[in-house]
Amino acid sequence: MLLAYGVYSLTGMYGHVPRDKATRLIKEAACMGVQGYDTADVYGRGLGEELIREAYPHGHPLVMTKVGYDIYTLGRPTGRYDYDYLVKAARRSVERLGFKPVYLIQVHNPPLSALQGRDIYRAMRAWKEEGLALHTGIALGPEVDVLPHAREAMAHDEVEYLQFVYNMLEQEPGYTIASEAKSHGVRIIARVPHAGGVLDESYKPGEEPRDHRVLRRRGWYEWAWKLYTRIKPLLDEIPGTPGQKALAYIRDTISLDYTVIIATSTEKIADYTGFTRVPRLPARILEEIRNLYMEALPENPEKPRLH
Repeated sequence: MLLAYGVYSLTGMYGHVPRDKATRLIKEAACMGVQGYDTADVYGRGLGEELIREAYPHGHPLVMTKVGYDIYTLGRPTGRYDYDYLVKAARRSVERLGFKPVYLIQVHNPPLSALQGRDIYRAMRAWKEEGLALHTGIALGPEVDVLPHAREAMAHDEVEYLQFVYNMLEQEPGYTIASEAKSHGVRIIARVPHAGGVLDESYKPGEEPRDHRVLRRRGWYEWAWKLYTRIKPLLDEIPGTPGQKALAYIRDTISLDYTVIIATSTEKIADYTGFTRVPRLPARILEEIRNLYMEALPENPEKPRLH
């Protein structure tokens, strides 16, 4: 499992990060063990892609971006998944990045109805034919109940990658998707490895959600923290920081290529990249974590479908 740095964290929602500091963090992340970068055109209305270009004016071999929110014609970004727009948006993203082909271009959070149509897959073929992307994929979300979306996407040969939420507090539907993706030859990118700050303990009980956390239901945080307090004694048997052990859990439970980390400091990046020093988690602990999650699942206010 390789780490990709989520440039999203530098484009506004996590507080203001000066442009020069953001560019420096992107470059320093590679020195600390990050292998790639994940961004999207909607992050800062192109800012995330511009920052990568400033850090790597001659390009980088592992940049992943996303298109699918119209940031050009309306005041507020709105999902748009027709062929003409997806091709135009990919061209604009490549222009901002300043090189081609980009390693991976993904369609960003398409609804099931769009995945059931033809335009997304036609656009993916066009991206490759124009030399815009080496690989194509789907970033699932933003909601967690995306199993039907994943199954529809995996039925199409154009989909080489799927990106979705997966961590020990949000095991489903990611665990099921990853298992099925293997038989389809689809590669996996996990995001939100620290469950909005619960798993690296940057979120504290009763704290008012901020930054990306405002997208979650407040009741979910209460449920997640309660579950984490039951899991934590198992993790205390393992060496490493809470943030590192959260990443090790992903590494040891599903077959995947990348996990996207979010950080706005070198200290946090260094902490996360240190997960490689965490030994493989014993099967006994992995099984107990799974059992605790399944026991708590009926009370989850954001409970996903499992079938």
